[in-house]
Amino acid sequence: MLSLDHKTIARVIGEGAIIVASILLALYADAWLDDRKQAAQLDSQLAALERDFETMLVRVNASHDSASRGAAAGKQLSEWMQSRTEFEPAVAREKLWHLVFYEVFTPSPGAYQALVDSGNLGLLANAALKQELTDFFGSFEDVRASERLQLDTQVAVFSSAAFSDLAGWHRMGQAEVPVAADMPVDRWPDSEEFMSAVGILTVRQYDVLEDYEYLRTRILNIAAAIEAETAN
Repeated sequence: MLSLDHKTIARVIGEGAIIVASILLALYADAWLDDRKQAAQLDSQLAALERDFETMLVRVNASHDSASRGAAAGKQLSEWMQSRTEFEPAVAREKLWHLVFYEVFTPSPGAYQALVDSGNLGLLANAALKQELTDFFGSFEDVRASERLQLDTQVAVFSSAAFSDLAGWHRMGQAEVPVAADMPVDRWPDSEEFMSAVGILTVRQYDVLEDYEYLRTRILNIAAAIEAETAN
């Protein structure tokens, strides 16, 4: 058997300790680098998420304003027809256009999806924000339901020959809006079908407007939470 003196044993132990320490240090360095990369990726994703919500706020404000104009226009048209108030064809065209058409809101899920796909959603410090994001991007079917109902109503209304004739849809101007001079607005109050269509479209616009008000509030709240998360 080989006999090792104390110096040799000490040297072997020392070398072994150095090797172990080097391995542990390398593992620690790798873990530290991974953490830094993940933190940098999360910061980048939060910045992208913040930009997406800024964009969505602009979009939802535009959709909200459009639906608000449409609902107000429908209400005013109904009041005019019921009271048989005279109104200019150009004003009638504008009101009817706002009532029938609206700006559909389009979400921006790209940054959120990247956050989910990377597994970094769980790294958010704010647990309430994680839940808000999940609920927000999962709730668009409710909004889409109102928009689809509005679209179905438009299709049904446009298929009515009487409505199309009174609204002047079959005589379009250069900007693809009804020609004011060709709109027999004086006949509107005498058509129950036309008045009913205006009433239904107005109700649908109010439904869409309510959804956009809800979305705008949520977007503002989530944007503030993202800003607080980014500041941490």
